[in-house]
Amino acid sequence: ISEWMGFYLVHESMLESVLKARDRFLQPQGLMLPMSARIWAALVEAEDLRTEIAGYEDFLGLDLGVVGEHQLMQRMAEPQVEEVQPRRLLAEPILAMDLGDLLQLPVEGTRELQAQLCFRAWRRGHAAGVAFWFDVSFGHEVILKTDPGSPPTHWKQTVVYLGAFPEV
Repeated sequence: ISEWMGFYLVHESMLESVLKARDRFLQPQGLMLPMSARIWAALVEAEDLRTEIAGYEDFLGLDLGVVGEHQLMQRMAEPQVEEVQPRRLLAEPILAMDLGDLLQLPVEGTRELQAQLCFRAWRRGHAAGVAFWFDVSFGHEVILKTDPGSPPTHWKQTVVYLGAFPEV
C-alpha cells in the first residue's frame, strides 16, 4: 500500500517505485488502485501577478522593473502548486497524458513524459502559464478529480509559468 500521487500526479517520481513493487509482489488476481490515471492541461492567466510585475515599472516614479523580472523568474524556476480558479482558464482543458491501465504500465513508463500541446483560446487574455492537474479512476465510476472546477484537494493544480504574458 502506497500513496504515490504527487502534485500534477507524477511529481516526486513515486509511481515508478510502486510499479516495481507491483511487479515483484502483486499476486495474479491482485488489484492496483488507482486503476488508471490521466494528466490534463490548460492555458491560464494570472492577472494579479501580471499587474504586480507591471507595477514595478513605475513604483513611486522609479523604474524597478528588474525587481518584477526577478519575481517572475522565481515563479518560473519550478512548477507552482496553486488553487487555480476556473475563471483563470483561457482555453479548453486538453488531455496531456493518459497513463492508461496502471496494472499494465511499464516500470519506466513515467521516467520521461513528453506531449505536444496545442491550445485553442476560449477568450482573450494574457497567457501566464500552463496549468496541470490529474484524475485517477478507482473503477465502478469512482474518479478522483483535481481539476479547477472540482472540490479542492491537497494536490490543488500546478502552474508552469511562461515568464511572459503574451496576449491571446
